[in-house]
Amino acid sequence: MSTAITAAVERDSLTVVSAPSGYGKTIAVVDWASGLDQVAWLALSPSDGDPGRVTKGVVDALLAGFERVGRPLALARDLEDPARAYQEICGALEEIEAPTYLIVDDAHRAGEHWRSGLLGMLADQAPDGLRIVLVGTTLLELTLSRHRVTHPQSFIGAETLGFTAEEVRLLHDAAPERLAPETIFEETLGWPIAVRLMMIGGARPDSPAQSASRFLGDYVREHVLGALPADVADFVLDGSVCGELTPELARRITGRPDAGELLETCVRLGLFLDRFEGSHGPVYRWHASFVRRCAEIASLDGERIAACHRRAAEALEQDDPMASIAHSLRAADAATARRTLLRHWVGLVVGASAADVERTATEMLRHSPEDAEVVLVRACASDVLGDHRVARELYRRAERALARREDGGEPATLQIARLFIADERAEVAAASAGVRRMLLDADSTELWDRAALNYLLGWTEIRHRGNPTVPIEYFAAAAREASGSGDGELAARALGHLAFGQTWAGRLIDARESLAAVRAEEDVALPWSTYAGGSATAAAGYVAYWSGESDEAHRVFGTLVANGGSDRSFTSLGRMMVAYAAAEKGDVAVCRRAAIGVQDIPLEVVHGVSWPAFRESSVALLEEAVGRQDRAIRIARRYLQCPDLPVVNVALAGVLRRAGEYAAALEMLRALRAFGEVSYVKTATLITAAVLRRHAGHQEDAQELCEAAIAVASAEDIRLPFGPRESAVRRLLHEHVHFGTQFEDFIGRCLASDASGSRVDALSDRERDVFQQLQTARTLHEIARELAVSINTVKTHQRAIYRKLGVSSRREAVRTTV
Repeated sequence: MSTAITAAVERDSLTVVSAPSGYGKTIAVVDWASGLDQVAWLALSPSDGDPGRVTKGVVDALLAGFERVGRPLALARDLEDPARAYQEICGALEEIEAPTYLIVDDAHRAGEHWRSGLLGMLADQAPDGLRIVLVGTTLLELTLSRHRVTHPQSFIGAETLGFTAEEVRLLHDAAPERLAPETIFEETLGWPIAVRLMMIGGARPDSPAQSASRFLGDYVREHVLGALPADVADFVLDGSVCGELTPELARRITGRPDAGELLETCVRLGLFLDRFEGSHGPVYRWHASFVRRCAEIASLDGERIAACHRRAAEALEQDDPMASIAHSLRAADAATARRTLLRHWVGLVVGASAADVERTATEMLRHSPEDAEVVLVRACASDVLGDHRVARELYRRAERALARREDGGEPATLQIARLFIADERAEVAAASAGVRRMLLDADSTELWDRAALNYLLGWTEIRHRGNPTVPIEYFAAAAREASGSGDGELAARALGHLAFGQTWAGRLIDARESLAAVRAEEDVALPWSTYAGGSATAAAGYVAYWSGESDEAHRVFGTLVANGGSDRSFTSLGRMMVAYAAAEKGDVAVCRRAAIGVQDIPLEVVHGVSWPAFRESSVALLEEAVGRQDRAIRIARRYLQCPDLPVVNVALAGVLRRAGEYAAALEMLRALRAFGEVSYVKTATLITAAVLRRHAGHQEDAQELCEAAIAVASAEDIRLPFGPRESAVRRLLHEHVHFGTQFEDFIGRCLASDASGSRVDALSDRERDVFQQLQTARTLHEIARELAVSINTVKTHQRAIYRKLGVSSRREAVRTTV
């Protein structure tokens, strides 16, 4: 086997080891890799279908592999964007001479579309010196069908992994048993797990083997379990109702106080039980085929196995509610399954389990189709998964059923469901009040559900554009509770939501701190598939956007679009902000690509979000950027009196302001009464009013308003309204420097920025520092003191700046920024 893998790896940078369960794929690859030096090993779990998790897993595996051999790899640990991670990995491995082997076990768990992420990039074009080995089921072959045709020698399948008759004979000679090797091969056809089972038992089953599955079932019953002491056999049948066990869970399921010792006994006996070291002690995992065979045998004693499932459901409810529900259903205990679902559904749906909840609720409704509360749970899960129309239909159906109830009361499930699905503000406001009352009862909800309810209330306020400071309160409450929970993912998710709420309220400095706290959770990869997944990325994009960092904003929001989950909200938001950032960059090709993405923003209002306005504002900014200002102005004028679209109105007011329509721009901004104190709204309003007063000849008023605008902007590092496209604003800033200001350095930073592709791009970093100071009223001696350099150094940089900008005086140099 090792020879086959070695030959495949030497031929191609990508090797695939794929076969059905039970073929010993991992064991074979482990044996082959034992003699290698630089090996990075990544084992995917069932929750690793998210591109962000796979990206982080690959990076962590490479870092760990090199640390293990004492050769640290120059690779950042916090990479999330697949494209950036790919570039960083290629750069880091460029200097490595010896070959590096990246082994991905259970690679099929990366999902059907894994090739669009980091793993796909590495597989398609691996850097020199990197060899990738994917280990998984035959699903891998389906996702690599084209590669299978062009590189058949890179695939190692069941025909290679299975035992030959000669290998069975050699195994038999090493451990002689009662069955002849020919009989073993005839019965198993070389299937390794079946060969292993027969080697353990060593006798032919009494009943005829009609299939491999039937054979294994008979064999496990008669010659594996039958050969064990009765108490051990009973323990195995009871304990195998759970595919994965801890000693405590095994004790609760089987009722055996010595469950830990019995698990170790099973490992020693080779009963298809693997032992791993978990964060809180040993974890034991049964082989899936063995579990299925035991379940078939245990089903003959229905009441006994049902009792085991009930005990498993009780033991797992707090730590794994979905597994608990599954065990209750296997025990035919629908009532307990329902109670568990209704107790935990909010945290599950808002977490990463919406698909599991939707599937489970659907199964439960087959038996109780009129259960309105379960219908509501399914509706909310469907909504999070992106099926908004289905969700609304289910919600209305459940609402009608509940209205017919004799008691006339509304269950909490209905009030919470309204926060997920309802569009009418009055309806949502009433539901929010009810949910807030739930949160006041500290004993009414579990930690996950309390955090989830806070999320829901916060996002409801944002979607329906209420008081911008209220979402921060809800998200901060969730973050405080999560931080003390020991659940890193929950804490990081809460902080991501908090960062977004802070950017929404214009508290950009606070958002930077929250994002730094998210990044500090090094071992946490936030899945994109959760409710409001991507909030931290969106927050980072907004921080960059309002700071005038268009390239970074474009990159971050592009990541949001590329990785967005089934909920289209953040993906659509990302498309709008990609367009906004592209317009700031001014590159026609970039604007054209952004315009294509804008077409995927919804045309209807969903959950109170005015997606048509998002879409039209994107078109307006792109039209302006490519020179079609008249079209942009026509769109902007439609939104003169929209009181609840702060980001959109600030953007469209910029279109009007740059066109010289200062009064109209100010009217649009002043319509945002509820958001008047939000920093980016207030900055835009004050600077627009300043430009209008300057245009009317009221210089002193203009300077006072300009100073007020800069005071707000500098406190949050908001530089976008003073950017390269704002000619009138920048003329006012130049005048304001000489008028007198407390914010000379901030104005200098704003004026030193210039459009992409301008002559300013040619300046070195130190020349840019001097150029920024030249925007101020400081003398050359004062500039030298500010930069802690000599006056001669300043003069040298000044001459270089003049030469590169093609000017001959400080005044001319300053005018290049207007």
